[in-house]
Amino acid sequence: MRLYLILAICLTAGSRPAIAADTTPRSVLILDQSDISGPLVHEMLDAIVRVFDSAPSAPVTVYFESLDLGRFAAPEYEISLRQHFLTKYRDKKIGVVMPIGDASLEFTMRHRAELWPDRPVVFTRVNEATVARLDPPPEVTGVTMKLRSSDIVAAAKLMVSPLEKVAFVGDAWKTQRAYRHLKDEFTDEIKGLEIIDLAGLPMRELLTRIAVLPKHTAIIYSAIYSDGEGNFYPPIHALDLVSKAANRPIVVFFETYLGHGAVGGFVLMPSLFGKLAAQLSLQILDGQNVESIPIRVGDAVRPVFDWRQMQRWQVSEESLPPQSEIRFREQNIWEQYRWQILSTFTIVLFQSLVITGLIVERYRRRAAEEESRQRIRQVIHLNRTATAGALSASVAHELNQPLGAILNYAETAELLLANDVVNLPHLKEIIADIRRDDQRASEIIKHLRGLLKQKSETDLQTFDLNEALNSASRILEPEAVRRGIGLDTVRSGRSFPVRADQVQLEQVVMNLVTNAMDAVSDCPPSRRRLVVQAVTSGEFDVEVMVSDSGPGVSEASLSRIFESFYTTKPDGTGLGLSICRTIVEAYGGRIWAENRAGGGAVFRFTVPLARTAAPALV
Repeated sequence: MRLYLILAICLTAGSRPAIAADTTPRSVLILDQSDISGPLVHEMLDAIVRVFDSAPSAPVTVYFESLDLGRFAAPEYEISLRQHFLTKYRDKKIGVVMPIGDASLEFTMRHRAELWPDRPVVFTRVNEATVARLDPPPEVTGVTMKLRSSDIVAAAKLMVSPLEKVAFVGDAWKTQRAYRHLKDEFTDEIKGLEIIDLAGLPMRELLTRIAVLPKHTAIIYSAIYSDGEGNFYPPIHALDLVSKAANRPIVVFFETYLGHGAVGGFVLMPSLFGKLAAQLSLQILDGQNVESIPIRVGDAVRPVFDWRQMQRWQVSEESLPPQSEIRFREQNIWEQYRWQILSTFTIVLFQSLVITGLIVERYRRRAAEEESRQRIRQVIHLNRTATAGALSASVAHELNQPLGAILNYAETAELLLANDVVNLPHLKEIIADIRRDDQRASEIIKHLRGLLKQKSETDLQTFDLNEALNSASRILEPEAVRRGIGLDTVRSGRSFPVRADQVQLEQVVMNLVTNAMDAVSDCPPSRRRLVVQAVTSGEFDVEVMVSDSGPGVSEASLSRIFESFYTTKPDGTGLGLSICRTIVEAYGGRIWAENRAGGGAVFRFTVPLARTAAPALV
């Protein structure tokens, strides 16, 4: 978002409602001499926009132009710029023209009378020597920068001790508008020091030279926009190349150069220059006469250093000037995370005490949970036993049929064997019938034994839920016949693999079917019908439905019917449906009841299919 604001050709700072228009249009045209891609421009424009955005007065419209004079300095280019601005801003009312940099101010002064006559000018980041040379009129004000050669040499002496040589790296001196005065000033400041002038060299030669500089040498980097072979660089990109090849520490002038291999120095802060220029512009836009605003020297030089490069070149922190700012410091673990470590230690100590207490509580809870599970298993077993007891008469009747048939078949076989001629085919059929009825009686006893078996643990296995439905139906079928109730188990054309205890799910089905039998007992014989069916429920569950044709469940009972000890039967315990809910929920399912539109009730429960089934907890 910040980059968008900076690069926008026109933006409105602030969101406050406009007030009555002043004679000075509330618009600012920023003319920057350099390429827009550099971070120096970004920081300045960002600071300018923040000042305009926070102003209590009406919004300010900002226009921005990148002149890129470092790469394009031909007279024809300047003429084309002038014509371009004449056309582009013909219908735009400019309140303040803000040139950034020496070259930008020079361009503005040459063409102001034609492009922006009588418009106030607020420049920034312009060298004092340039301002003195241009001798601007009263309607031009701004913020100058002062690069002192004494500060630069002092920074070099901090990095190299003893300092014997200074290597200048940058554009050729004749093309450096902002730094040209330093060449003469250094003559007085570096008496006794050897000067190695590498300004304006081709990049290939420069990188070779700075890789073999002698000891006790410091590199002073101004800016490289183009080398002697006509190659153009963003100054920071050129600094990256220089720092990788250099064998000596580098002194720089601008804050934005830090982090690119330079140690630092007394650097200019671009954001401060932008802030000061924006404040002066606001004064003019708010009605103050530009002639009453004197040109001021920007207090925007700070000692700032890169901690990583200080370590590389063994620059002592104690030798730095007071109030120096050190960036990119790599703190040790204690310095970087002191409060986090103290907080962590406190938390760990507290947690250790809590965990100790929880471990003790955990053992107590596990014992209580195991006792609770054991009691639940006992209640479930008692429910199965009670169900088996209630079905005993029907089971006995069911057993009498195959046992009586076996006796009849055996007597018939004896009669056949008493004949002189034995009918072997008939005898084989009798033996097959005896085996079939024996297996039938065995299955009845097996299911009844499984129902009555007391188990200390849940027996998890993967099985087809249809088997559980069929098994429960076979056990309950004699009781249904005895009561004159039609029990219809709808066979599914597909399997429903589930992972659970088969006996427990059979118990759920038997409890629901037994309750349904009780519900239809008072109905006319023609309406005593029960249906048990399993269908898919979504992609991962199977749903079992037990529907009856009885009177249904009252609305008051629907919400409580699965609660423990809640019953609507005079002799009921209120545990059957509660046990059903416990078993179903233990396998990750749910159970509910609802009345059918045509009469009767339907009880439904779901359990996950085997690929997503959860382990039982009962």
